[in-house]
Amino acid sequence: MSGNHSLQHRSVVSKVVAILRALRCGGSLTITEIAQSAGVPVSTAHRLVRELTSWQVLRRGLDGRYELFGDRSARRGRTRHPSEIREAAAPVVDDLSTITRSDVRLGVLDGRRVAYVEKTYGPTPLSEFSPAATLPAHATAIGQVLLAFSGPAVVRNVVMGGLDCYTPNTLTTIEQLSSLLRVVRLHQRAVVSGELMPDYASVAAPVFGHDGAIAAALEVHLDGAAKPDLVIAVLTLAARVVSRDLWCAPSFSADEPDGSGGDVREVLRSAVNLRSRAHAVTTGAQRRSWSR
Repeated sequence: MSGNHSLQHRSVVSKVVAILRALRCGGSLTITEIAQSAGVPVSTAHRLVRELTSWQVLRRGLDGRYELFGDRSARRGRTRHPSEIREAAAPVVDDLSTITRSDVRLGVLDGRRVAYVEKTYGPTPLSEFSPAATLPAHATAIGQVLLAFSGPAVVRNVVMGGLDCYTPNTLTTIEQLSSLLRVVRLHQRAVVSGELMPDYASVAAPVFGHDGAIAAALEVHLDGAAKPDLVIAVLTLAARVVSRDLWCAPSFSADEPDGSGGDVREVLRSAVNLRSRAHAVTTGAQRRSWSR
């Protein structure tokens, strides 16, 4: 109750800042997506976004989505090269693999497919980008995230190349893919099970550059022993860490409450521990309720 009370009494400035941060992270968003990301009611988001647009802080695209006002061509000129993204992400990818005890991929769109580097769980280092290491965008979690936050022209290009069917679960129509991408944008993640290979499941989250555009995606392999909710929590945090590194921030943890002095692994471990304790408390409360 106290949490809801504090949300109701947030200042206008804090709501505006939350909206601007959501757009900085998410690129172009709908009013509903802005409201969800900023943690404000849709009516409030609509009112503030309309006013910010009138002041030319934001602008509305032909597709009805909003983005931070600025020169798009200038922003495109600052796009990072895949090798630079790999270098910035490598420490976090290694930590993510260690904590989830699973294989992790970092991928970027390369035409109609996903070019990726991979960190297999264990002592093997993160691989280098290779022309031979590509994945179909529509049939993988990492590709679906990249498509969800790319422009319509990018999605059309992939569709025109053909949506090959790999298993009975593969999305093979533009209607199926478009519907899925809307859900991915809303939840800021994609979960795929058996779409590329029958027994392969994974979850992916977006990595944004300092211009707010999609730069890459992180994907974690989900095996039978993994706890998806914990993996998603850690993956989301890891993607934000890489995004912040791509914004050229001097230190991820300089303004974080954990006080770890830049140790990303400790931040990720804290997220897992907090989520585990919350799950234990909830489960205990349910058991006490059932026993009454």
